[in-house]
Amino acid sequence: MMKSSDKYNQLKTTSLFVLLPMFLLFIACGKTEIMQEMKETTNIKSYVSKGDTMLYGLACDGCSDSVLVFLPDSGGDPINYSILEARLNHQVFGRPRIGDRMAVLVDTANPKALMLAINMEQVNGTWYYEEMPQPRHRTAVPSSNTNEGEQQMSEEDRQRRDSFIQTFMVPREYSYTFKRDQTVNTQGGPPRSSSLDRNSPVEYPPIKRYSEWHLCNGKIIFTYSTFPVPGNTDSTLLVNDTAEFVMLRRDTMALRFNDHVQGFKLKPDSVKNQ
Repeated sequence: MMKSSDKYNQLKTTSLFVLLPMFLLFIACGKTEIMQEMKETTNIKSYVSKGDTMLYGLACDGCSDSVLVFLPDSGGDPINYSILEARLNHQVFGRPRIGDRMAVLVDTANPKALMLAINMEQVNGTWYYEEMPQPRHRTAVPSSNTNEGEQQMSEEDRQRRDSFIQTFMVPREYSYTFKRDQTVNTQGGPPRSSSLDRNSPVEYPPIKRYSEWHLCNGKIIFTYSTFPVPGNTDSTLLVNDTAEFVMLRRDTMALRFNDHVQGFKLKPDSVKNQ
């Protein structure tokens, strides 16, 4: 029979082999939160784009306004990157916090410096903006762009205009929920089929119903489905929209698309649900 002391030594040796990798990772970044983050990121879908040169990993203890301590997904020891130049060029989006998932572009001329850094953790959450409707017909409501025209309006027309504005010119909230698995939930915009909206004297602009998001070479790419043949719903085509980060703060984000810059506000506590 195995002695109790032998059983104890065997158990101690087995426990040591199990705990050693976890302990080494804890030493590398100094925070137990990173262990949980590593566990979560293993379930993230792979959206590796051809030609993407960004590096992905976690922010570690020691980050500051001028230095990013970065633990790459490829493994190894944390790397100290200078982000001072990138910050001066307004290419640091989101403040790195210990355990946050980061995406970076390394300066090829200076491997210890970054050209761009994005805190992917701060992208997660529900971001919203408001859109105003437009009258379906120019004659839907009396209007005038001059003081003379305003004076010539009858009181009845003026009341009708004010009533129209109060009743129909109401902003509508559009929102995108960006999740850690890099999927997107889209809400808001005109209903897909509504007789009430079709009969309304105003119409709201459409919303792109994105289903996925990922990063590539410093830009954010959104994917949505569309029908290549009008009226044919049997086949769909996946289309990408590309945008650049203009701003990413705790509760504010701005993205530059091809034809406009769109600002967003973060819904409070929405990050906890992602």
